[in-house]
Amino acid sequence: MNKTINIKGFMVNQLTYKPIATSSIKFSDLKQIVKFTAREPNDFDPFKTSFKLDDIIAKTNEEYFQRLTNDERVKKIYIYLLDEINNKVTQKKSALGSFPTSIILAVDVTDQFETIDQYEAEIMSLTKDDYIGAFYSLDEKLISLKMLNRKNTLIVDGQHRLAAMIKLYEDAVNSNIKIERQNLSDKYNNLNHQIVKNNLNDFELNCTLLLGFDIWEQGKVFVDVNFNQKPVNKSLYYDIFGSFPDPDKNDIFLSHMLAKHLNTSPKSEIKGFIKMLGRGSGYFSQAFFVEAINDHLKPKGIWADIPMDFINGGKKHEELSRFFRAYFKSIKSVFIDFWPRESYERGDKYDSVLVKTTGMGAMIKLINPLCRQLIKDGKNINEMNEVDLEVEITKILIPIQGNGSEYFSKESKFSGAGSLGLQNKLYEKIGQDIGWFKKK
Repeated sequence: MNKTINIKGFMVNQLTYKPIATSSIKFSDLKQIVKFTAREPNDFDPFKTSFKLDDIIAKTNEEYFQRLTNDERVKKIYIYLLDEINNKVTQKKSALGSFPTSIILAVDVTDQFETIDQYEAEIMSLTKDDYIGAFYSLDEKLISLKMLNRKNTLIVDGQHRLAAMIKLYEDAVNSNIKIERQNLSDKYNNLNHQIVKNNLNDFELNCTLLLGFDIWEQGKVFVDVNFNQKPVNKSLYYDIFGSFPDPDKNDIFLSHMLAKHLNTSPKSEIKGFIKMLGRGSGYFSQAFFVEAINDHLKPKGIWADIPMDFINGGKKHEELSRFFRAYFKSIKSVFIDFWPRESYERGDKYDSVLVKTTGMGAMIKLINPLCRQLIKDGKNINEMNEVDLEVEITKILIPIQGNGSEYFSKESKFSGAGSLGLQNKLYEKIGQDIGWFKKK
């Protein structure tokens, strides 16, 4: 049944060109409009064909920005709510249950109506699957907002709190609240399912409303709140910020797109090696790999000119995928004994450090002196094809092939946690053995 959710609040003046409001919203209203999403790895390969920014933008706008809700966090909040409802019902002085910080919501808005009457007349005739964004009016700083009871409001921050409340509410409706193995009445003899449901329905949450922010703008707010203001999975940060070209962050964009290509392309020797979003199978994290690549796109890096060339419509970035595919093919062929096999016997596991954080960190750092060596030898790496690149890189690495055990075996002094210090030591050692650095 179509009906409107009515929200009143105050406009907030912050450093944004899009409107932001703050409001107190009842949980009974929120549960009708919030939509849970999660950012997931995908197999989109930006280097599969010629780079087209319109394709990247279209793909980005299909993706959400939130991390998956953590079941343990939801469970802890679920228990916390029950404890505090019980404290309130039994009138304990310790009844201080609150969520004082704001839930941040992205509200889709419409500008196709001039009056609220026009808006309401239109939405009441919508079918089940149709949707029109929210309508709002202003009286100086006061905002009056009406929206259809559809789950189209995205949660930018606070999804664990709402997930726990919704889970508890649904369990109360179904008379199925469980605390470990105990029923509700066994744990809280003053509570019943109706009391829990009533308290949740009356619960009001502080909410910050982002009005008309698109997916990318919501993602930037999410990153700012969850990365600049509190810790978050760094791989998620790069996945969001690296998914859309930005004049100030094109190095991150290119590094992220290259990581996605190398992790998905059948032509890549490290296909499936990267833990996208920092989780799942793989040998090293997306955040580590993007940061390692990104060093070469910074002012002192071998490809420092590529980000600016890219934003100006140039094609230099296309050499990145070609070089990295050739580089990892060469590393695999030279140090094949320390490269992961395609399958492992039961109980066996990959224990070399070559494609773990230490080994990969060192090998990616070596790209800078390696490219300078190729240029010194008269090679134009910008124009060489992948096969020729692999041949020339292999010529440089072959003389140290016999040192593989010293570098990458589980008995080597570089085996251990992939700290930056250990990566630097392995980088220095390989560089010395090739003859690029003086031995200390």
